[in-house]
Amino acid sequence: MRAWRSIDKLAEPGAARPWLLTIARREHARLYERKRLETVDIDDLAVRDDPALAAQPGEDHSDVTAAIHALDAEYREPLVLQVLMGFSTEEIASQLGINPGAVLTRLYRARMKLRAALTGKAVQP
Repeated sequence: MRAWRSIDKLAEPGAARPWLLTIARREHARLYERKRLETVDIDDLAVRDDPALAAQPGEDHSDVTAAIHALDAEYREPLVLQVLMGFSTEEIASQLGINPGAVLTRLYRARMKLRAALTGKAVQP
């Protein structure tokens, strides 16, 4: 409709295709300008004491936690730094004073030891 209403503004008939594409692109952008997602203030949630916020997780992860604590420190530290704290391989290597290849090896071995502890089977690398 917007193109039809402003057809008299088209100066050159040879430029109709790019003119129509520009109109379509702008209309598409306008569609998303109008879309507003519902937001909730975090402070309001805390004030309401929403029971969903205080709910305990339904899954029991005590076996995973125990298996992680049972790992030797040389395997536990890089695993925790990567998985729980989000550090990169290079960051872990600089913190532990080892090279990145050694970090990758320790992470692999830590995962294999965890898998063996949680499944009860020895895992072959």
